[in-house]
Amino acid sequence: MFLVTQIVIAVVLLAFIVYWRRAQSRRQVATWESIIARLRSNTEFGFDEVAERYLYSEGIKATPQDIWQRIDGANGLWAMYTNAGVLMQLADYAAEHGGGAVPEELIESLRSDAFQIRTAVMMALLKYAFYRSGVAASINAHRAAAAYSAMLAHMTTLFQEHSALFFPRFLEAM
Repeated sequence: MFLVTQIVIAVVLLAFIVYWRRAQSRRQVATWESIIARLRSNTEFGFDEVAERYLYSEGIKATPQDIWQRIDGANGLWAMYTNAGVLMQLADYAAEHGGGAVPEELIESLRSDAFQIRTAVMMALLKYAFYRSGVAASINAHRAAAAYSAMLAHMTTLFQEHSALFFPRFLEAM
């Protein structure tokens, strides 16, 4: 029995490693257009109504009480969750192909923003699903929206200052 368990664990681990390597190789050969195609529009889930000048400054103009309705609930949260990964991939692409040296602090700031977004989104969705508490979910949704706003402002800084070649294309995608 112990040998079977070890074999199952080894097979699962090997399958994960193969999956991870394939995902990394696909990510390395991705083009700007293929990355942008996965980005969900901010108008699609109402984020443009929640954040004023969201590409140029941090902060949102919604309260924790009304954020859930304004971002279309779980749909908006999931869009922020997926966009955080796509935006991080855009930042990596710009750092590799932009020609200018991107400060490591800016890339780490973006990674931190993406992590905060994903954590807040997962907490909001879990609280909404398990407790059916709109208050608890709204507070985490507000945190996710604030982190998403910060990430968009940092992305704009990245493209304006360190990858000007991609800045117009970034604005067009947003």
